[in-house]
Order: sequence, then structure tokens, then C-alpha cells
Amino acid sequence: MAETQPTHLKRQIGLYAATAITVGNIIGSGIFRSPHSVAAELTTFPLVLTAWIVGGLLSICGSLVLAELAVTHPKTGGLYVFLRESFGDAFAFVFGWANLWVIKPTVVASITSVFALYFCQVTGWGKGAEFGVGAAAILFLTFVNWLGVREGTRTQSILTTLKVVGILGLCAAAFALPATHPASALAEGAVAEATTKPLMTAFFVAMVSILFAYDGWTDSTYVAGEVVNPQRTMPIAIVWGTWAVIGVYVLTNFAYFHVLGAEGVRSYEAVGSETIHRLLGDWGARALAVLVAVSTFGTTNGSILTGPRVTQAMAADGLLWKPMAALDPKRETPSLALWVQAVLSIVWLKVAGGFDDVSGWFVTTSWMFYGLTTAAIFVQRGREARGEIAKPSYRTPLFPVTPILFIVTTVAIIYADFTSSAPLEFDGVTGPLAAVLALVPRAGLGVLIALLGFPVYALWKGRSRGPRTSA
Repeated sequence: MAETQPTHLKRQIGLYAATAITVGNIIGSGIFRSPHSVAAELTTFPLVLTAWIVGGLLSICGSLVLAELAVTHPKTGGLYVFLRESFGDAFAFVFGWANLWVIKPTVVASITSVFALYFCQVTGWGKGAEFGVGAAAILFLTFVNWLGVREGTRTQSILTTLKVVGILGLCAAAFALPATHPASALAEGAVAEATTKPLMTAFFVAMVSILFAYDGWTDSTYVAGEVVNPQRTMPIAIVWGTWAVIGVYVLTNFAYFHVLGAEGVRSYEAVGSETIHRLLGDWGARALAVLVAVSTFGTTNGSILTGPRVTQAMAADGLLWKPMAALDPKRETPSLALWVQAVLSIVWLKVAGGFDDVSGWFVTTSWMFYGLTTAAIFVQRGREARGEIAKPSYRTPLFPVTPILFIVTTVAIIYADFTSSAPLEFDGVTGPLAAVLALVPRAGLGVLIALLGFPVYALWKGRSRGPRTSA
């Protein structure tokens, strides 16, 4: 009789690696792209800075709640575990379904597309090589994470350290060096005019770009079952990792506006590249391209590391095909879940129309689940009051203001994204199908795919289930 493969991941991730997952998964391409989108919506630097701080504080509100949930349930799977413990199998399944098909593959695809763009710029390869470079990066990093948890987390720690040092170096140059090089020529059609939207509408639209830049503060919870001393480590990794990113983002925006001014930040999409170009010339712009490539490569690695943990936990609980729960007997990694994610990520990379398209599919979907997970804290406090679970060692500050503020703001931002999002368009799709797609905002596609999880769960729940190993 064949020996059953193990499904229990060991605790071997330390504090620095766990914090590097938080910081590295947040800081990707957003800080090099989002400031332009934000400045196009908000007319003055104080408004822009306020929006970035509000986005950071909103992420902090969520991370404070998440830290308590992670300490209460320090298990592999993160949001999936919290939703299952609070709202039952159906909602947990829908999140895991969306994470498998939409959230993580599109995160990997969107970040990898930026990596491939800058990598090809550095090497001088043409645009036609970008898909091949992106697919190769996904396969390579999946292989690294398949080799072992230590290999994946060590890679994450190194790449996160390099990207933070590089961004701080850019900021130091912005304040220490004069902008002696001429401005780059604006792309044809680039407009430096500010938006005419009402202030509150413009603010919430700008927040969508900011929240994309802050996305990733949840990711260390996916490996909570592998973190050493999670009661101490998880709050530091989640909360203080997010605070560190807020500091980096605020400082970087100061650097951009110091060199380019409000009009320059609005006009140049690649604000980081233009900033360093004015300080150091063409070779500085090439160095910035290397920094963006390293940054996005690290974020891709973090997403590849964390995403399969949800799939593995679901399968171990009997809510997904059982072989997806199996760990490699030698490497102790969720091998099948890793490679399935790699294939789906490459498919999204191929079919997506570009970074903006694919990123628009997962931001709203992700934050919908962030809001629902934050609401789980009320269920957990109720269970605690009834004596069903022990009081955790970490408590959410300013409860219940913290989760309520996060949930209300998240609903407002999702509404703004839906009402301002462009309709779906796919190359080659015409006729009645194109007319139907035009009725769906781009932000709604990921939500629709997520909602398909409910009927799929209804079909799945009649099947026999294995032991509940994540709980």
C-alpha cells in the first residue's frame, strides 16, 4: 500500500523572513506607477500626501485586525482560515476559489508583466520578448519555491532588502543631488491637466491606485502555520511591516514632488524613472529600470510563495481536490498547488491586455474579501465571549472603531471603483457577447468569477471530506 503524502507544513519561517514577506509583497511596481495616477486625480501635493497617508492608515486598520486573527488562528491559509472559522465553509471556499483562479494568478501576472517590461528595457530586448521573459520568471521562481520553504523565504528576504535599499537610495539622491539633466520628452498624448471630477470622487478614485500599491499586507498570514512563535512574530510582521512601507511610500512621494513638481508627477507615467533621469541622466534611468525589475521580481516571488498555501489548506480540509494538499516528501512544499498556480499565472499573463487590465481584475475582488475578513473579528470576539475560544495574546487597538472604519472605507472605495471602471473589452470579441461585456465594469470581472464559487461549492459539498487539518 502506498504511503500517504504529508499535508502538514512545518514551522520554519523566522521574524525577518515573515516581515520580508509583508514588506516585499506590498512594495512592488505600485510606488513607481501609482503616484502618477494619484496626481492626475488630486491637484496639490498636500492632497496627494493625505491620500497616501489615508491609504496607509486604512491598511494599518486592516493589519491590526488581521494580526489578532492570525494570533487567534495561527494556521496555514490566512484569510481562508479566518473566513472558515467565522462564516463557515461556503464563504471560505469562495475566497479560496477566487484566490486560486483570479486573485493570486492575476497578481503574479500583473507584477511579472512589469518585471518583464523593465527587464527587456535593461537588456535591450524587444517588446516581443516580454511574454517569454515573464513566463520564464514565473517558472523559475516557482521552481525556487518548490525546492523548499527556506529557499523561497531566503530569496524573499534578499530581494526585499535590495529593493528597500534601492528605493531609499533614490530618495537620498532626490534630496542630495541637483536636477541638472533636462526633462524627458513627453509621450504623444500625455496631458498634464488635472481632473475635473468633484473632490471626493477624485479622492476615492485615487485611492484605488493607492490601495493597489499597498496591497500585500495580508500575505504573511498565508504562511502563519509555518511561522516560528506566531503569537510574537505575526503582529510584528503584519503591523510593523506595514508601518515600514507607509514610511517608505511617504518619503518616496516627497522625493518625486521635490524633483518633478506636481505637474511633472501628473505628466510622466514612469515617475521614478523620470525623477532619477533628471538627477543622473540616462544611466540613472537604466539603474532605476534595474531597481524596478528587482522590486517586481521580489514581489512575484512573495506571491508565488504565499498563494498556494490557501489552495493547500483548502484541499487538506477536503474543500478541494485532495492531491492539491500533498507536500513533496523531500522538500516539504505544496508542489502541485505551486505548479497549478504557475500555469494559471502564465495563462493570465498571455490573455491579459496589459498591466492595467489585469490589475483591475483583482484589486476590487481582493479588497472585497479584506472587508469580509475584517468583519470576522466581530464573530471571533463573540466566540471568545461564549468561551468557545481562548483570549489571544494580541488585541486589536481601538476596537471596534478600527474594523468599522476599515469596512466602511473599503465599501466606499469598491463603490467608487465600480462606478468609474471602464467596461470590459477583449480583442476579437464582437457582436452580442461584446455588448454583454460592455455592461460589466472591468472591476466586476473578478467579483463575478469569485461569486461563481457559490454554485461550485454547492456541487462540491456533497462529496466526502477529509479531516479538517487547517483548524
